[in-house]
Amino acid sequence: MKLLALDFGGRRIGVAVGDAEIGVANARPFLLNDSDALDNLVELIEREGVEKILIGLPRGFREETEQTDIVRKFAAELDAKIAIPLEFVDERFTSKIATSNLQTANLNSREQKNLVDSESARIILQEFFDT
Repeated sequence: MKLLALDFGGRRIGVAVGDAEIGVANARPFLLNDSDALDNLVELIEREGVEKILIGLPRGFREETEQTDIVRKFAAELDAKIAIPLEFVDERFTSKIATSNLQTANLNSREQKNLVDSESARIILQEFFDT
C-alpha cells in the first residue's frame, strides 16, 4: 500500500511518499500552499497511486492550537476532493528533528529551508512505518 504524508504549513506543504511493504519513507519536493495547492496535491496523489494519507496534526502540550484547526479545515477540503482514507498523526517535534537531521547533513540554511517541510513529512511517515 502506498502512503503519502503531509506536513502542512502556512507557506509550504511538506510531502513524503512510501510503500508500506517496504517500510521506507522518501521526501518529495514541497508544494506551495497557494490557491493551487489542493489541485496540485490531488494530481500528486493520482500520479503516485496513493492509497492512504497521513496528515501531521500540530498540537500543544495540553490542547489543540489555532494551527490544529487550520490543518483540520485543509484536511476536510482535501477529503472532499478524493476518495482516499485520511488519518491524522501527531507531528510534535518533527520540525525540530527535521532541522537537526538537515544540520547534521551539513546543509546551509537556504538548503535547510527548502527541505525542512518535506523532511518533517518523511519523519511522520517513517515513524508510522516503524510503529
